[in-house]
Amino acid sequence: MKKPIKLKLQKTIRVKPTKPFAFDPTFHKPDHFTSGDNYWEQGIRWQTWNWQGKPLGIKFSNNGTVENPLVEIKIYTKDKLTDGFVGSLIDEIKYLYNFNLDLSDFYNTFKKDDFLSPILKKWRGMRPGL
Repeated sequence: MKKPIKLKLQKTIRVKPTKPFAFDPTFHKPDHFTSGDNYWEQGIRWQTWNWQGKPLGIKFSNNGTVENPLVEIKIYTKDKLTDGFVGSLIDEIKYLYNFNLDLSDFYNTFKKDDFLSPILKKWRGMRPGL
């Protein structure tokens, strides 16, 4: 077993996903098998990440609402990070968690459906993803 690595906060980024965006159901899917490399509590997800060969700790925090979303991303590592590294990591996070997914057509199509509308109301803003 490898020794633990001491990580320091290197960068804080705030990302504004398209609305609606529901933080908790996007970041915590309890029916998925847990992998031991992440921890979730309401409004916060901690995640280990290996990006471009660098071990990272990432803390996602919900700083917004479903209709006015804002996600704070804190990146921890032992070394300083370049802007290019951070930019490519944030692009990957946006892709994996579907931060830019526009669900408006989907919601408009099914908002009056007797079966789906209650489910869509409950899970409004949830994104597919990890």
